[in-house]
Amino acid sequence: MSGTDPVAPAFIAGYGPLPGDFNGWVQAPFAFLTSKIVFRAEHHSSTSLPASANTLIKFDTVLEDPYSGWSSGAGTWTCPAGCSGWYGVTMTATGSNPGNATSVISALIALNGTVVQSMSSEWSADGHSSGAAGSYPVSLYGGQDAISGWIYTSTAVSTPTTNGQWPTMEICWISL
Repeated sequence: MSGTDPVAPAFIAGYGPLPGDFNGWVQAPFAFLTSKIVFRAEHHSSTSLPASANTLIKFDTVLEDPYSGWSSGAGTWTCPAGCSGWYGVTMTATGSNPGNATSVISALIALNGTVVQSMSSEWSADGHSSGAAGSYPVSLYGGQDAISGWIYTSTAVSTPTTNGQWPTMEICWISL
């Protein structure tokens, strides 16, 4: 049983629950539901993104992960046991300035290693772009399903190391 699973109340003959008893029964199962964001991370270090390939981003700066679902070695966030439901996964992807080449860059969201959503943007002729970003709803089964973020680019670049341009991922609980 995890800390987010509700405790089954026991009613002993002749015992009438007090308001404090109800508080104890309700707060534990709703503690997870009142904390909307469950994972936020950024990638601060430079990573080479080869041309015409998907690259796993192993986010190196975890901003929020109260349920300890992040695995830095695997580059995945696993939905906590007992917390199955719908999650909104938001990913941003940017690349360092590729010069004057035209390039397509995509933020890819993968569920258990399979890409489920791609958000693309094209670099302009002067080499500047806002990058790719988007959100996607994903149904996750607690303790089993894992989310990862990937970047695809059509020309070889690196991830930026400038504040505000880092690739990011946010996973937020939506509903059961």
